[in-house]
Amino acid sequence: MTRFLKRHMKRTILVLIVFLLAAQIPVMKELLARGATTLYAAVKYPDQTITFEHFEYEPHFGDYIISYKTQKSDALHLTLAPKMLPIFVKYDPWSEPILD
Repeated sequence: MTRFLKRHMKRTILVLIVFLLAAQIPVMKELLARGATTLYAAVKYPDQTITFEHFEYEPHFGDYIISYKTQKSDALHLTLAPKMLPIFVKYDPWSEPILD
């Protein structure tokens, strides 16, 4: 491996470690979760305008729940995983099929 690649790999690994450590700060977790779910909602529901309500850890389920409110006063509650880096939407109640 060349000297350039070794140095570049070291910097990349250092940046990843710093990112993962910073993601353990509660404020950073909330920012990451809000960003990920805002992007998710914008792609999945482009015709809806949503506003952030709250973000909390639910120990009963072991996941984070983030809530948004729409103009129609409906609520969108998304469950996020994993606990260490809550950026993946685990459950979206609006995408569930309606059963009769």
